[in-house]
Amino acid sequence: MTDRISSKADVLKSLYGKLKYSRVEKLKIVTGAELDADPYGLAAEIAEEFAGGYIVVRSSSSNEDGLNTSNAGHYESILGVDPSDGEAVVRAVREVLDSYKCDLDDVSGEQVLIQRQITNISYSGVIFSREIKKDRPYYTITYDDSSTDAVTSGRGGKTVYIIRNVDCDELPANWAALIRSMRELEEMHPEYPLDVEFAIDEDNTVTIFQMRPLAASINGVHSDVDDEEVFRTVLEAEDTYREISSLVGDRNTILSDMAFWNPAEIIGENPHPLDYSLYREIITSAAWNQGLSYIGYREVDGDLMYKLGNKPYISLKKSFLGLMPDELDDRLEAKLLKYYDKKLIDDPTAHDKIEFEIAFSEYDFSTEDKLGTLTEAGFTREEIADLSDSLFNLTNNAICNFNRNRMKDLRALNGLRVHRENTRSNWLMAHNDVVTLIQYFVQLIESIKHYGTPKFARQARLAFISKAISRSLVYRGYFTDKEIDDFMMSIYTVASEYDSDFQDLVDGRITRVTFDEKYGHLRSGTYDITCETYAQREFDLSKGSAAARKQRQTIEELKHNPLDSVKLMEALEDIGFYVDLREFLDFLKDSMEEREFFKFEFTKTLSLAIDILIDIGDKLGISKEDMAYLEVPDIQLMVNRPAEFTGDIWRKIIDQNKKKFQRASMLILPDVIYDPLQLKCIEIWEARPNFITSECVTGDILLLENYENEDHEDVADVQDKIVVLPKADPGYDWIFAKGIKGFITKYGGVASHMAIRCAEFNIPAAIGCGDCIYSFVEKQQTVTLDCAHGKITKGV
Repeated sequence: MTDRISSKADVLKSLYGKLKYSRVEKLKIVTGAELDADPYGLAAEIAEEFAGGYIVVRSSSSNEDGLNTSNAGHYESILGVDPSDGEAVVRAVREVLDSYKCDLDDVSGEQVLIQRQITNISYSGVIFSREIKKDRPYYTITYDDSSTDAVTSGRGGKTVYIIRNVDCDELPANWAALIRSMRELEEMHPEYPLDVEFAIDEDNTVTIFQMRPLAASINGVHSDVDDEEVFRTVLEAEDTYREISSLVGDRNTILSDMAFWNPAEIIGENPHPLDYSLYREIITSAAWNQGLSYIGYREVDGDLMYKLGNKPYISLKKSFLGLMPDELDDRLEAKLLKYYDKKLIDDPTAHDKIEFEIAFSEYDFSTEDKLGTLTEAGFTREEIADLSDSLFNLTNNAICNFNRNRMKDLRALNGLRVHRENTRSNWLMAHNDVVTLIQYFVQLIESIKHYGTPKFARQARLAFISKAISRSLVYRGYFTDKEIDDFMMSIYTVASEYDSDFQDLVDGRITRVTFDEKYGHLRSGTYDITCETYAQREFDLSKGSAAARKQRQTIEELKHNPLDSVKLMEALEDIGFYVDLREFLDFLKDSMEEREFFKFEFTKTLSLAIDILIDIGDKLGISKEDMAYLEVPDIQLMVNRPAEFTGDIWRKIIDQNKKKFQRASMLILPDVIYDPLQLKCIEIWEARPNFITSECVTGDILLLENYENEDHEDVADVQDKIVVLPKADPGYDWIFAKGIKGFITKYGGVASHMAIRCAEFNIPAAIGCGDCIYSFVEKQQTVTLDCAHGKITKGV
């Protein structure tokens, strides 16, 4: 291969006429010397050889396509040149040659490639023979279906990953044709991984525009996991998916990493075993439904969350069931489930918005209009009326009983606090052995499950209803977007309080001890044992944030600026809920405050349980990084076991789980899955971000994940920056006290924690951008975040 890959033009010449599964367009190679010697004679030859249609004049520099660097897209290529226009041909060739001069002094021996510009293209793009970030055994296809150079020019592109050992007969016809052609090229050039530019026409004929060594893979990071292990792990994931489908009662059940309880946002797409099992144990195993069934939703048995490889997924069937009013009859329930499934599969980008765009889970000012669309899906008037009545009754009862349920839940939360503080005192005041500490841990987890998370789940659902009603007030025309944005900012939650207290800490009005007593339990990864608590960090208090102070002042002013009572009374009379104006307004405000308060409180107990687990590890000589590979059942099983065996047993489990985790980390998995083939052919849909506020800001971005293992406050100056983060765990609340300009996340839903935070502080945000948009953003220095028009563009 080193002899034959010398230039783009030479490679294509060597392939011309020799390929079975693809083709190379007729080509002509010209040099700088030939152009200088007889430019118009050369143009006449090109006109004769390529008469009819258009040509593309492409770079083929000696400085491209090397083993160490590709310089992909570095030099000019000119599309749509009329070969009969000699001036245009000469100008295009010269322009390409001139683009080489930024790197080369002498271009007389350099090549320019002339080919006919093909038409009837359905897909065009680039395929790599391996995934380059982790050197995983996946063909990586970045393509566009509207332009021949959108991918190579960096203007766009969708992505598909295909496992290298896939049977082409399983694939869609277009990708099957491309993989067959790629395998043929690999057989001809087996020495190195390949980077191939291609087009596929309407008949699925593949045309090769370029082939070169995949320099990024040759010189990149190489995994210790061999390809065969990855292939086996994919098969295991397929088996697991089928088992989940059987458990749920579907042939091919729908799973999502961001629906409903959005695990990808909270614990990430590749969480350690402990993170995943903690989240499952205290929320998705039962608490999520216990909280909802109490206020009138359907009771659902079994886990909500499952795992393929290391990636957490939410069951859409159980989500949809859990969001249905309990008074619906079984027949209508089954019909709705079928409708919801179809709607999600028709638009997978709605998977993080199911409560807003797919499921009917509450009654607000837009509900009747949305229900009206069900007639087109075959629902009868009687069925629609039954659904409307059940949604109204559920929502009305939730609002009417809000204060009573809140007081009951607050009493339970107090029980959680008492148990936590008693455990903390016993832990700190006595010399505890490993057996006792394990008992503390298990008891704390059980306390959270009993007193904490079912109540939090209920308050979170009530807050969702409140937010949906508030936004629908704009839909019905009672209020403007800005009025509702201001209303959201007027809600004084724990985050507002944190912002205020942090400024007091900066300004010296409170001590660090006082601050830590209140917020010291927070972690940037709430469920992640490897993350330090706020109390363990050093904050940079040397400079205050003028922007944060201004933000705080705005919030203070808006606290006394509620929604117009006359308009709100008119709206209340229109919708017909059985509460007076004061009760209605209290529900809209207090439900959102309580959601954040309940989360804040139960995570105190969770943080203590994690601290005790770290202490257990210290006593056994196991680091917290290794403890992350345990699961909650591994800890529970050792409650009454002799302490001398615990360390040895856990070390064996940790070793096994590490190896399993490493293998599973090599998988590429979709955001949404409803067919086992999606584990082999993974299409990355371009997500629809959830835009918060109606503001438009331009600013420098700051990739906060670059500082994930460091003290954020010391390293990252986030003031006046647009902060970019893959997942937005509540432990990142500190950024809201720093005067940030905007916020962008890869994962997150419209009702997620960070969406609520940004609305509360009126911070422009795009929550849940997905892989494609996030990849674009992280490559930029400056972006414009236009929330009003739902766009993120390169800043100027």
